[in-house]
Amino acid sequence: MHVESIRLKYFKRFRDKQFDFIDRETGLARPLIVLVGENGSGKSTVLQAIAATLGTATRRLHEPNDLEWPGFDLSLAGTSWNLPSEIILKMGFSDVERTATAEYFEKVPGFEDRSGITPPSQDTPVTLTLREGRVHAGTGQQYFQFRGREYAKQIVKLVEEGHGVFERIGTVFWYTEHRTSTSLTAEMITSPNDANDHSSNGGYLHYDENLLRRRLADFMQFHSRVERGEYQLRSGQRDLFADIERAYATVFSNRRFEGSVPRSDVDEVLSEPWFFLYDGQHQYEISEMSGGERAIFPLIFDFANWHINNSVILIDEIDLHLHPPLQQALIRALPELGRNNQFIITSHSDSIVQNVPPECVYRMEGTQ
Repeated sequence: MHVESIRLKYFKRFRDKQFDFIDRETGLARPLIVLVGENGSGKSTVLQAIAATLGTATRRLHEPNDLEWPGFDLSLAGTSWNLPSEIILKMGFSDVERTATAEYFEKVPGFEDRSGITPPSQDTPVTLTLREGRVHAGTGQQYFQFRGREYAKQIVKLVEEGHGVFERIGTVFWYTEHRTSTSLTAEMITSPNDANDHSSNGGYLHYDENLLRRRLADFMQFHSRVERGEYQLRSGQRDLFADIERAYATVFSNRRFEGSVPRSDVDEVLSEPWFFLYDGQHQYEISEMSGGERAIFPLIFDFANWHINNSVILIDEIDLHLHPPLQQALIRALPELGRNNQFIITSHSDSIVQNVPPECVYRMEGTQ
């Protein structure tokens, strides 16, 4: 899944502006787009428009207005022009993703009687339009092409390839400029224990530091059993801790996870154990991560946790709190975190701009 172009009409600062992301030589959407410009030039607006539209089509959002992003309010988007706003996305899919979406659809339980159920389309590209608070595609079949990951989630425990189903389909993920170490993609509640967790909200489980510590400790315990040969992974099963640590090392080559340590204070013995990291010289707790590390951690964790491939990844202010060498390391690492992903990012950093191909840089200046 990739964005080939986006057109914004009467949307916030844009009267009528189109961005084309196709490489003229290959005819394919570029895998990396860097939006640069001054504050207020509309960089975040472009990401918000994609997230609201594509997030609804993929069912990451129930409706566009559900997008939680500081500065985004769809009801006010056309106020400057006194006209209804419109977002038009032209989306492309790889042959692998289109085939997998149709295949997974056929395996979804409960679809045995398929009368009245719209199958996914095999068309590409597909045009999505957000108008008057609703997202539309050319046909219902085209709209259902965006549900590949939803179908995969429903069959993952029923098929031999297990989590391998997520290698062939994609969705959209977004990261705002206000991200922290716990700005992780929310998970659907799947157990009574999760439902009783204080961090759950509206059917989704949201992370705080204690939940993050608990999950990392559980993942590491399972990983230790695999490492000691006490447990053998089944076909399609994942050692999630190993995947997260591998993604972490892709960006922070000199750092590693040390693991859990029970709290020693009498008043805290029932609290979640501490979780420590190591930077090559010092050990530090996850709550002590630097600002730059906090800004990157949700990307690293999500890529491993969600097995992100074939997806559109939106990152606002990718250089947030990072000094130039780490900015460059992150840009180099992005393609290694998953396969066939498209990154659309914003930045003010010359270090970022100088380390990506010039054709990937879109400068946003002046009145649109």
